[in-house]
Amino acid sequence: MREEIRTILAQYAEEQYKEFSAGLIPGAKPLMGVRLPQMRKLAKSIVNDKKNKSRWRDETATFDGVYKDLFFEETMLRGMLIGYGTAKKEVSCEEGLIYLKAFIPQIDNWAVCDSFCNSFAFANRYREDVWDFLQSYLYSEQEFEVRVALILLLSQYLKYDINNNKISRNRNISMVDIVPTQANMVRSKQTKKQYPYLEKILMVLNRAFSQGYYAQMAAAWLTAETFVCFPYETGQMLAGACQMDRWTYNKTLQKIRESLNPDKEVKEYVKSLKRG
Repeated sequence: MREEIRTILAQYAEEQYKEFSAGLIPGAKPLMGVRLPQMRKLAKSIVNDKKNKSRWRDETATFDGVYKDLFFEETMLRGMLIGYGTAKKEVSCEEGLIYLKAFIPQIDNWAVCDSFCNSFAFANRYREDVWDFLQSYLYSEQEFEVRVALILLLSQYLKYDINNNKISRNRNISMVDIVPTQANMVRSKQTKKQYPYLEKILMVLNRAFSQGYYAQMAAAWLTAETFVCFPYETGQMLAGACQMDRWTYNKTLQKIRESLNPDKEVKEYVKSLKRG
């Protein structure tokens, strides 16, 4: 089965795209040069195979024990198979966590990490169980263990309310949304009830990150997105006794200022928080 998958992927390989991708993904395994939409299409066709509903499990199993010999696209495809496959209702919490635990050690670059996290909708059904599972990874000393856990919080937790409904980002953020007024404090209490993972995410972020560049970038990205969704609560953390390391903290401020959502006054305020 593995050779069959490799043959299919090879049919879609593009040398020019391979060279382009190699420059964007440092440290990745050898690339074939297959575009993401084509890999997603292949993964979905396997997961949705009506003749063999467990085909995605069979195909995923063919990669067991051969991690070092895989192409980048094969690892990416395995992540997609797990993401789409575990989203099926018949997959139990126990089975889904087994797949998650098995795949995390294979993640060694930002592209596989972020693609997998965005597809891992399994967390929507077992949110508290997955949260508990991620704790050891959130506080790991391994760079990509931390990154995958943080990006899962970004893609599967941050923007969902207590009823599992996805929220939209704030389009415009002004100082009125940030300053500690009575109205904002009252609203914040309601917000924290409506979004039970907000405080937990802020607690995860309010610490130093020393595991490496990709973990630090994930922390900065998640914090900036949290600011866009919840400017008052995140602003209070950043302006207070924030425990983030200097590099991650300043990168967070940079990402907030690069966003189109905060107005000019907010961006100037955020700039003033920069650590020297």
